[in-house]
Amino acid sequence: MKLVHIVSGLAVAISLAACADKSADIQTPAPNPNMSITANQSTIQQPNVSGTVWIRQKVALPPDAVLTVTLSDASLADAPSKVLSQKAVRTEGKQAPFSFVLPFNPSDIST
Repeated sequence: MKLVHIVSGLAVAISLAACADKSADIQTPAPNPNMSITANQSTIQQPNVSGTVWIRQKVALPPDAVLTVTLSDASLADAPSKVLSQKAVRTEGKQAPFSFVLPFNPSDIST
């Protein structure tokens, strides 16, 4: 059982290390200070998937690490998965846990 944890931890560490090299390519949009409260409420009411990313291994992330969380529709076995929502965040030296919210459009899901 410990082997599964070690392998999954290594997979996460390798994935994060691979993302760190591309961190300069990702532009983080600045928040809009003029956004009204009603616009924020409509965003909150949209269907979303939320959660927290934990790293089981005691691995220190590099200061330029990038966390990418993707929501994909993989319901069709004979077709590639369709990305419904994706969020990339620079960790800026912070360590796990990382919270995320991925809004999505329910009509994009294949039935």
